[in-house]
Amino acid sequence: MKYWNENRKQYYTHVEPRTDWREPVEKWVDWMDVVGRSKQTLRTRYYQLSRFSRVVNKKINDVNEDDLILVLAPLGAEAKRGMRAAVRMFYSWAIERKLATVDPTAGIPPIAMRKAHGKVCPEEAIERGLGSINKDARIAVMLGAFCGLRRIEIARINLSKDITDDENGMMLRIHGKGNKERELPVPAKLAAILRKRPKGWLFPGRFSGHCSVDYIAKLIKTATGYPSHTLRRRFATVAYYRNGCNVVLVSRMLGHANATTTMRYIGIVSDEMRNAVESATQTGMGITLKGNPVVGTPDVNYTLKQVVIG
Repeated sequence: MKYWNENRKQYYTHVEPRTDWREPVEKWVDWMDVVGRSKQTLRTRYYQLSRFSRVVNKKINDVNEDDLILVLAPLGAEAKRGMRAAVRMFYSWAIERKLATVDPTAGIPPIAMRKAHGKVCPEEAIERGLGSINKDARIAVMLGAFCGLRRIEIARINLSKDITDDENGMMLRIHGKGNKERELPVPAKLAAILRKRPKGWLFPGRFSGHCSVDYIAKLIKTATGYPSHTLRRRFATVAYYRNGCNVVLVSRMLGHANATTTMRYIGIVSDEMRNAVESATQTGMGITLKGNPVVGTPDVNYTLKQVVIG
């Protein structure tokens, strides 16, 4: 249970694996720890395998493809991807150690990434969060909406180690996913607040270390009414449109490995769509119109720069 109860004294039975899965799952997570997976990854994979073992309710070697399909079917696209990945990695490890003979994920291809954009926290919700009576909530909202930080990145901030301040302003070292670090300038209004906070963990845990990711998520959700990740999407969207649609810049600030992931974060601004359709109504810009008519319309075919299309 150490991967679930870090920084806690409570004991949660609902996240335990099925009894006969417990030792293999904990050994698998220990193995991932040794090869350098982050603590948040260990926590997530432990929870996913625990849930999977309880839902299928079979011995490790008895699980088949149909069992996996039944588990995946009711989940959303992102949850499907995560669960399949966790099961695939576990069974790869288990087969090498003779704990299983068949990988139930073998016949199921990778789950396609969803193309639809996720929800972006609206500006009125951001304003509501910034007006919260809870000081911690206001800071968490700023870090999510103004800096694009994940909730685990917010929880990990240590003002003694991660802040540098000079004549150019404040810089924040961010401890991201996969133990990757990046640096990001801190907006002036947030920097002024952070300078007044005591050194050490920005959000201390109840017993030791930093607070849990769940605490940050609850702070933001209570203050804004929206999940913490929607603030990260808000940052991506605003930074993209207000800085010349520079996706490489936004990708680096978010800590993404590639710009394709970043584009899935950026929402479509209705004003941009309206500008696009309005621009299509403008005529007389060097475009020659002639050709076969469409019923009820002028006699049109578009030619541009002396090239006839159609």
